[in-house]
Amino acid sequence: MKLLLLLPLLLGVIPLVKADSICTLTSEVEPDVTITLKYTGSGGGIGTLNYKNKPSLGFDVGIWNGYGGQYYIARSYSPESLDEEKTYQERTQNTKKIRQGHFMNFVGNQLGRATSKENRKSGKLRALMPSLSQGYYYSIPFTKEGEFGRQNLSKEMKTIIDATEGFFVNSGGCRKFFPYGWD
Repeated sequence: MKLLLLLPLLLGVIPLVKADSICTLTSEVEPDVTITLKYTGSGGGIGTLNYKNKPSLGFDVGIWNGYGGQYYIARSYSPESLDEEKTYQERTQNTKKIRQGHFMNFVGNQLGRATSKENRKSGKLRALMPSLSQGYYYSIPFTKEGEFGRQNLSKEMKTIIDATEGFFVNSGGCRKFFPYGWD
């Protein structure tokens, strides 16, 4: 009898655990652009940069060895790049690296890694990738007649460029990706 009373409670908790394993970062300036990441451990994960919930780029986040700090790698998108059963080399063999750079953690307007403990204030967890927009722009091929390209950007291309020049804010499940943040 007690088991039957606990069963609905247990079933209600299971979806919450699964939902928390996915991180969603949403652009502050272009909410149609999001980054979704699945946590793989040690402040890192694999996922996609999306336009209107459709993958546009493969996206990885990790922590550098040695000095520390976080990095991102943006790649052309391939569904197999999300296969956790494969090694990094296997997952990315059919993709092209677009850009790698700093994945900078902010709490509100304070840089997570450099703000002293006595000066910390609460705020939203935010990420900035200063070189991502440039890398994305130069990954777009030159315009061919009648097609979209670097000289004739589509709405999606322009929106992604605008979004990647600014901050992405934690829209859920991203606390593990902010090791230099505080609560």
